[in-house]
Amino acid sequence: MNPNNNEEQGVATLSPSNSNGTIASTYAEIDFRGEAAQCLMRTTNYYAKAGASANNLYNKSISIIQSSGTGKSRTAEQLGEIVMTIPANLREEPGKGVKAYPPPDVVLREYFEDDYGKSDSRLRAEYAAVLEAMFDLTAAELVRLFKGLEGSELARKWAAHLRNGQSDEEVGENRKQFYQTVVDEAKAYIVEKSKKWIDRKSPNEKELEVVFADLLSSARAMVKCVAPKHSGEDNACYVYFDEAHNLTKQPKTTKTRLWSQYHNLGKVLAELCNQPIFFIFLSTNSHLQKFAPVARNCPSARASSGRFLVPPFTELPFDIFLSDMYEELEATGNPRSLANACTTKVMSSMGRALWSTHYWRWEGQWKKSETAGQVKKVVNVDDIFKLANDKLTLLGTKEHISDSELASLGIRVGITFNSMSPAAREVESRQVESHMRIVYSIPEHREYMRTGHSTEPILAEAAARFLHQTDMSTGIISSGPRILAQNIQQGFLAKGERGELCGRLLVTIAHDLAVGKCPEINTDNPLAVGPQPKFHRPVPVLDFLRALFAKKHHNTVLKATPVTRHGDGPTLETTFKEAFVCFSHFALADDSEVLEADCLQTCLFRGLAIQCKDNQYSVDAVIPIHMGPITNPITTETTSAIGLQFKNRVAPEPCSVNRSITIPDLEQPVISIVFELGENSPKDPLVEAHHTFPPITRNKLSNPRAGPDDNHYSFVAHGCTHETYNAIPDREEARSHYRMILAADKLKYEFPRANNPMSFALYRAAKPTLSAAEVRKEWGQQPKGPKNPSIDQLGRSRASKQRKSDQPSVPGPSTLQRRISTRRQTQAGTQEEEPEWNGQKSGASSGPSLPIAKGVTPSGSGANMPNNQSGLVRSRASHDLAKLATSGRMEVCILVPAKRYRRMMSGDNSSLAGPSTEPKRQSTSSVPPAPVTGHQYSSQAEKSEPEDEEPDQKGKGTQTRGLRRKSRSSVGKGPSKKKPRH
Repeated sequence: MNPNNNEEQGVATLSPSNSNGTIASTYAEIDFRGEAAQCLMRTTNYYAKAGASANNLYNKSISIIQSSGTGKSRTAEQLGEIVMTIPANLREEPGKGVKAYPPPDVVLREYFEDDYGKSDSRLRAEYAAVLEAMFDLTAAELVRLFKGLEGSELARKWAAHLRNGQSDEEVGENRKQFYQTVVDEAKAYIVEKSKKWIDRKSPNEKELEVVFADLLSSARAMVKCVAPKHSGEDNACYVYFDEAHNLTKQPKTTKTRLWSQYHNLGKVLAELCNQPIFFIFLSTNSHLQKFAPVARNCPSARASSGRFLVPPFTELPFDIFLSDMYEELEATGNPRSLANACTTKVMSSMGRALWSTHYWRWEGQWKKSETAGQVKKVVNVDDIFKLANDKLTLLGTKEHISDSELASLGIRVGITFNSMSPAAREVESRQVESHMRIVYSIPEHREYMRTGHSTEPILAEAAARFLHQTDMSTGIISSGPRILAQNIQQGFLAKGERGELCGRLLVTIAHDLAVGKCPEINTDNPLAVGPQPKFHRPVPVLDFLRALFAKKHHNTVLKATPVTRHGDGPTLETTFKEAFVCFSHFALADDSEVLEADCLQTCLFRGLAIQCKDNQYSVDAVIPIHMGPITNPITTETTSAIGLQFKNRVAPEPCSVNRSITIPDLEQPVISIVFELGENSPKDPLVEAHHTFPPITRNKLSNPRAGPDDNHYSFVAHGCTHETYNAIPDREEARSHYRMILAADKLKYEFPRANNPMSFALYRAAKPTLSAAEVRKEWGQQPKGPKNPSIDQLGRSRASKQRKSDQPSVPGPSTLQRRISTRRQTQAGTQEEEPEWNGQKSGASSGPSLPIAKGVTPSGSGANMPNNQSGLVRSRASHDLAKLATSGRMEVCILVPAKRYRRMMSGDNSSLAGPSTEPKRQSTSSVPPAPVTGHQYSSQAEKSEPEDEEPDQKGKGTQTRGLRRKSRSSVGKGPSKKKPRH
């Protein structure tokens, strides 16, 4: 492969920006994308009509609440291209060296800031005066400049007039002069009116009514000028206040001042409720409680008594430049490869519009001199990762470090806040204000909001870089569990997903530990210009697994063979020798179909892993895998996956990861891992490769296609310490953090004196939850022992002794292999010897030991055979649990004579035909057999059952079925029978 050949490397060339590096020029160069402005117009028209018909609207205003860089200002500006709009920006002066866009209307901002010592009624009069002056001047200017124009043409001309001459630092001269005149006239109006007030500093209610009447008259005159033929249904004009959060600051309460500027302005706007003018407030740094108060907290008697407040608007564009990137890659004839995906230019096309526009500005800062032919920097633009870091961490200020850490980790692993907690809602609000968290929805009741971090590779890279520097540069391996534990202890995070949260953290840490093994970035790739990602990069699967598991388990994992191909199957190390994972963050799945291969290829390109929806059957998270070199195109055929289950339980139970959920192609190798995180004292082996034998059927012998688990590598990991995971450091602090993350008693961890026995007894007496022991004690009953003695901490030694002498409830490792090996060595007509569950009988050769992971059943293969079922090999056919739940079909047990089973195992196809002379024996196994796949069930049910009848039982189907029912009913009942040692 030629490294200089872009086509062979799977890279592409995208067109450069023509911007000169300024924000204003970039905005002018790029057309507005998406339908957010149209959506905003239709939304406000809807509420205006609904409010007019029901006569219950408090005022015609709406707040746009959304994270930074999502296009709030650009959407409002685009609205001004459609409908007549008066823009205003109240942004405060940025700090030294900090640039902000769009620039503020300084004179108007100073007018609103001048509120010291003023009463609520005085502020309302001043706000009415400035709106009146704004309407009067707008009407006069429209007549002077654009007489005869209407509709969208008038709107565009007016917007261009105000925008003319605007730069990154300040507004143009036309807009500057407009607001200077407005403020001067408003001040003069107040001076004139106050001469007639009883109290020259504060008007009374009647005096305010005069001011409001003048405002209403000006509004009507402007509407007539803007839309002389207006029907009165839709909004004829908009006024928007950008960076309006300054208005929400709560003042010091006095006898005459109770409310913020925002609430007083809202009172004024209520006077214009019957006019076709809608007001919009835009801000990133907005508390939900301030900008969108619930009705009971609103200062207006009309609002608090039931008048409708318009819910905030959050619908802003996302991924609007992604389609352009795909088209340009396609136009160059180059595939969508990981080599292209993990470059800054492609990454910037995903997510909020800020990333693309800033990257084009960064490109545009370099211009070639026409005379000297030299490249010169015409403007200084930070690289995109510096911008993302500043946005994410609030410029790295130390006083906001805890919020920055939470935001960064939330981007990587996905967190949900506890919406029931006021403290958590406050933290969540700050995350939106200052740390790039996205608002998805705000209900009409406005009690809380639904937020999250969307899939944005640039932001994920910035978060990874920030976390890498935390905890004295020990990085996410130390800071990750600490951040989670602290926020869980404070009750900020949602309850119920601690195991999954812990699991996502572990695999993210492993990714970052292995990122040093990434292939070198091809500097000849034209997309790899400038600073490139350090963490959002492909990681070899083998290095990822080595980073995840402790070193002593590496051979177990890397030398493992597929579930149903022990000995003759390829090892995981061989199968995945050139395979890559690429996930810098997690994204939440909306449905099960997103887990399928044709969707996983998109996830690979975006560099994300999937957090499954609640109650997703069989899998909690999925990490996509690309099979082959990173320069190869990502396709469905090259896509595989690692399916993950996270279990936070003390006593493991059999469970499976159904490989067909993600990769139904049985020839494609996949990996699954079950994390048994809740085990307090797990026993070796802590990491096990799972194997089992599938049932042999006639179809299997005649049609040797791959079975469900023939290319499935399955593992179970027990515990949550450094003994199991390399991603957990061997420090008590780390162990304490993980214990707190996985703590089952959430209320107990929030109780500050849980370690005080007397305090805790009184805490439990209040019955925050009901425990069986406490309920039985109240009734006067004796406490019962646990259902599973192995989880009784006081009786562990007793359970251990019992396991040595009694048959356990679950077969131990290699049981099936020992049984089959013994059966094969038994000659015809001789007495069959049964191996004991725990240990090999003397004189019985078991052959190579086949490890069978505890706590796992295969997704579609046969399972272990109980030892007291010697005459009959019992298998079980079941469909997928989800299908069983909907179809209501019963499970079917199929009994196969052991003699025939031995002939089947020996490969004698002729033995499949004809009746068996082997007598039936009743099973008393305490172990329910594991499921087989649906296609195995159908073949066995149709072909094997008639052959199972003995000669003297021919035609006695009822008796045979009764025997089967009896066999099923005996499972788990009665003591196990063992032969004595000799």
